Amino acid sequence: MQYFDHTATKLIEKDVIEFYLKQLKANNYNPAAIYASGLEAAESISNSAKSIAKNLECEPDEIIFTSGATESINTAIKGIVLSPNPKTKRILTSAGEHSATTETLKFLEQKMDYQIDVCDLDANGQINLDQLERYLKNEKYDLLTIIHVNNVLGTINPIEKIVALRNQYQKELPIHLDSVQTLGKLELNLSKLGIELASFSLHKIGTPKGIGLLYKSRNTRIEPLIHGGGQQNSLRSGTENPALVATAAYVIEKTTKFLTEDLAKINKLSNYLTSQLDQAKINYQYIPSNDAEVVPHINAILFPNLRAETLLNVLNIKDIAVSIGSACSNKKSKQNEILKKLQLPGQMDKHILRISLASNNTKEEINDLVTKISEALAKYAV
Repeated sequence: MQYFDHTATKLIEKDVIEFYLKQLKANNYNPAAIYASGLEAAESISNSAKSIAKNLECEPDEIIFTSGATESINTAIKGIVLSPNPKTKRILTSAGEHSATTETLKFLEQKMDYQIDVCDLDANGQINLDQLERYLKNEKYDLLTIIHVNNVLGTINPIEKIVALRNQYQKELPIHLDSVQTLGKLELNLSKLGIELASFSLHKIGTPKGIGLLYKSRNTRIEPLIHGGGQQNSLRSGTENPALVATAAYVIEKTTKFLTEDLAKINKLSNYLTSQLDQAKINYQYIPSNDAEVVPHINAILFPNLRAETLLNVLNIKDIAVSIGSACSNKKSKQNEILKKLQLPGQMDKHILRISLASNNTKEEINDLVTKISEALAKYAV
């Protein structure tokens, strides 16, 4: 298979598989046990947390291991709501959020009588800063939850400006970032971002599935969602998986070390994709426009003469994997809500294909992809 859906999941590389198998054999004891092997497993988790914290520029006790970003997002949002912090029963968010956030907020709205205020997106898919400022100036909130890198469009929200507005109007308001598409795509320094909470899904950078992170600054109070044996400072009970945690630390260190090199490769591949589409004289349009601030990995491309679902199915038959927006949304068989909010004319939101790249994609693969797209358009375009 030729794989262009790295935003949904990054395929596990050989060295990661070998590292994980080695850890499973040598480091699979219960870290709560008080005999030697259990103590070694606990020490391994502690060392992994230190390694991750070093690479993310935070403190080890600010890292909480979870099952993935959905749990992290739920823990961050509901943890603030359930905590003993003062309550306004209002949360502020944007129209560009992943379903893990929107469904959590919908639950709070329906079951706990929360009011959810939603900032619109601008033409580039970024949060409308003028509207954000009006909300922050005129209302009081328990939480501001924002996606950092949009998983459908690749748009980067201006976190520095968002934090500055928060500091101007509601300095005590905690900010939670959905950082699922940040790690491995942007340099990340959690201690300097000025935010209190951030959620991560590590299979997006090539770990086995089933592990995520929640960053919680030391001064932020949240109530745990999972109670039990008191692991992880009682913020997320349940027996940790030392082998998986060690593998997460290994992949994060590797990702951080080669970030600049990988970004340069992906930039070249993204530019090459554009040049090949032009050379093939294909009618297409990048969404958002070329002047928007986006990560190079995510290429949301509108093909006005063919619906994206048809194009995806044709490519799938040719053993080429691409996507239409979020994999989570696709499972629900819904048109992606973020694309609908762009308000493109003539239902053009249904014509947007997401082609997401990694540094191990090749020009030859892109040549074949463009050829197959051209053939599909020639046969099925309307």
